[in-house]
Amino acid sequence: MMRDGYLAVLGGNKMACHGIERLEALGYRLLVLDGNPQAAARTPGRPFLAVDFSDTNAALRALEPFELGGIMPLNDFAVRSSSRIARERGLRGWTEETAYRLTNKAAMRAVWREANLPQPSYCSVSIEDLLAGQHPVWDSFPCIVKPAFAGGASRGVHLVHDWDEARAVVEATRDVYLDADVVIEEYVRGTEHTLEVVVRDGRPTLLSISDKQNYPGHVSVVQNLYFPGPVGWAAHDRLCDLVFAACGALGVTDGACHFEVLLTEHGPLLLEVGGRPGGGLNFDPICRLSTGFDYPSLLACILTGESPRFVRQEPCHLAWHYFDGGDGTVQDIIGMDEVDGADGVVDVECYERVGEPRRRLTDDLERPGYVLVRADSHGAARTLAARMCDRIEVLTHAPTSKSLHTEHLATASHEDTGWYTRDMPAGV
Repeated sequence: MMRDGYLAVLGGNKMACHGIERLEALGYRLLVLDGNPQAAARTPGRPFLAVDFSDTNAALRALEPFELGGIMPLNDFAVRSSSRIARERGLRGWTEETAYRLTNKAAMRAVWREANLPQPSYCSVSIEDLLAGQHPVWDSFPCIVKPAFAGGASRGVHLVHDWDEARAVVEATRDVYLDADVVIEEYVRGTEHTLEVVVRDGRPTLLSISDKQNYPGHVSVVQNLYFPGPVGWAAHDRLCDLVFAACGALGVTDGACHFEVLLTEHGPLLLEVGGRPGGGLNFDPICRLSTGFDYPSLLACILTGESPRFVRQEPCHLAWHYFDGGDGTVQDIIGMDEVDGADGVVDVECYERVGEPRRRLTDDLERPGYVLVRADSHGAARTLAARMCDRIEVLTHAPTSKSLHTEHLATASHEDTGWYTRDMPAGV
């Protein structure tokens, strides 16, 4: 069916296209905004505005001629602009104060501290003070140093061992700091998980929980995600209580929240939250396939003032594996066509290009590519993803070729075996 007014979607890269196409299939009239005039979501017949929506005034001007029924941010750069557009156009969304809390990690953490919610110890300091050697009161090393706001994708996140190293990494990455503050965070060991939550009239509903694993040697760049996550779902009630309390403290009203949490031996800890759906394929098709909940439909209903229907289709298990990085210059990539047509493969993508250097995994944007697979159990999905990764190989100008897959995916470590042996019930 057709709705009155456009649903303005802020974000139109290639991974957003799955969710955008789903919204169109549901009958929404979409107006897509993206700063890239050649964005993947710009196709014939689809209204598109080439505008940098992180510039709120520019986005407001571009949208003036259009009747809007809703505004939907799909990445962190869109959250603040979406909140102001929603206020000025009488639409559902975050307040501007909440949008700031959802994008600035220092403000976010301060709210959670005031609410006495569990999180790693932290402090914040301005970039200029840190670089001038005016350090905050902090003596817990190693620790995590990160921008208060950088737009997500683990930009600028580093593990440091002293103040000299902290100053060096901030100086080297200061161009990604979109706000003036540096967040310094206690380094805590545990298992990492993402949670997708939708909120209507201040009432949150949990859609999914994943288990995630970073690349070996990296504290923030994600290599593997599993939906539903066996470890996370085993702590379902505790995680729900925590993130719902976090939503209340932040003052969220209508929209989507993507949480990052840590499970430790002492209980769950809040890491951060984004005021939009999870990045990439999380919005669609991952949530719909792994939980049975139609994420685009639910969020669109909330933002356009309709009543969402939390009905579920039969779910399955998904494994989302990112390939390894490497050295040298790419000479050839083989196996992609074979994997693309294989049973159980939902999507496969390689960002490496012939003639270009291998990716170096500096942040989530520099990962080489991925395979997303589905199966009837967690173990089967995990095994299938490893097998598909092994079929893809990148050849370099070095004497030997390097696989895009590593041994640790095919053979779980001792720690992995302890966490991941139990499959989830089919109905989870």
